[in-house]
Amino acid sequence: MERCGFPSTSSESLPSLVVWDFDLTLLSIHSWGARIHPSDVAHRSLEQDIADLEFFRAFVKRALAKGVQVAIASFGVYEVIQGYMDRAVGPGVFTRDNISTPSQHGTKDGHVVEGGKVPQLRSLTSRLLQVPMHGVATVASRVVFFDDSRENIAGAKHDGFTQSILTTQFFTRHLWDEVKGSLGMENFLD
Repeated sequence: MERCGFPSTSSESLPSLVVWDFDLTLLSIHSWGARIHPSDVAHRSLEQDIADLEFFRAFVKRALAKGVQVAIASFGVYEVIQGYMDRAVGPGVFTRDNISTPSQHGTKDGHVVEGGKVPQLRSLTSRLLQVPMHGVATVASRVVFFDDSRENIAGAKHDGFTQSILTTQFFTRHLWDEVKGSLGMENFLD
């Protein structure tokens, strides 16, 4: 699966960017809390660690085919995330350009970024949607963000990322079926 550029979408209801948190959102485990090292990822079971592997693969494939950018905003370790994503959806889909970790925001990976996920969302949005940082607010509502933290979701919504979804039970087909209508994406996977 190759990463697509940013063509215009044929439907105005589609988001321009979908961003996921990693631990306890895409993963059903907390890789940082479990002290998973980059060298461990190759030996881990994707089916056990990724909450809904087949659905995630299908979602990413459809998003890219429809010109919707994908990204990850995590307080975790970049190399661990990259290892999982290369195995899950193939090399080149998720790269340093669309995986945001604390080391890009003035602190070490595995630490909380000052301002929570908002600086990461702003940076990813600016870079991937090719808008200046001062213009992020004009496109923030075109970003869908999934995270397991109420605090991160509240911060994102307060900053204009209004399509932010709390994932109390991970990013799965079941969650998607519950929220796709509110996002105006009922037929996204059809």
